[in-house]
Amino acid sequence: MDSAERPYRRKQFLVDRQYQLRFVTRIFMVVLGVAVISSLIATALIMGSLSDPNLPQHTFIYCLITIAVTLLTELLIAIPIVLILGIRQSHRIVGPMSRIKRTLEAIGSGDYSQRIVLRQGDALEDLAKAINQMCEQLQQRRGSS
Repeated sequence: MDSAERPYRRKQFLVDRQYQLRFVTRIFMVVLGVAVISSLIATALIMGSLSDPNLPQHTFIYCLITIAVTLLTELLIAIPIVLILGIRQSHRIVGPMSRIKRTLEAIGSGDYSQRIVLRQGDALEDLAKAINQMCEQLQQRRGSS
């Protein structure tokens, strides 16, 4: 298979480690907060339903344990999914930011021939197009002076 035909393979898992981990941590904290609030609401509702004095105590305890285990299992399943999706989503932002930054550094050094090439669907495509147009205009002005 020709190298032009091969699908793009990510070379780095984390492009900007600090930014991406901070991004994923924030997402994780939101998910954890939602899980805690959901658990508290579910517990309050169940406690109200199970407060019937005629209900045997072992049934009450069994229901609480079942709910706790279910919520914990759901949380343990959700955490890796959230982490993977968070890193993947942050990569779609950080990768283009990194390429734009390198190109702007080259332009700042006087190399107006630089162009930003992003994958289709990457974030910041409009910004990259605007910077590329600016570079073309600067290069034309520089050539006509």
